[in-house]
Amino acid sequence: MGLADRMIRLVWAVGGEDVAERVLRAHWRVLPSDDPAGRALRGRLVEALAREVPDRFDQLRQAVLADELSLLDDAERAAPSRATVLAIVRALPVGSSS
Repeated sequence: MGLADRMIRLVWAVGGEDVAERVLRAHWRVLPSDDPAGRALRGRLVEALAREVPDRFDQLRQAVLADELSLLDDAERAAPSRATVLAIVRALPVGSSS
């Protein structure tokens, strides 16, 4: 799955069509060359979504987790290393659903 598809899936899962369109139009930026997985772009989108729909923080964390898991290859998915698990945990947005 390409980066654009991943980011659309992320924002759609959290905000639905109206929010997804607004957030993508406002926050889509060219990727830095040292970030081929698009984590910088995802970070901007996550910040915007957290502001747009603060009551959906749990869905936001689930969407980020799904995106991180989509980046793993079959071997990592079957038997993730400690480093992989820690990297995924660090990628999750911090906050609360309250």
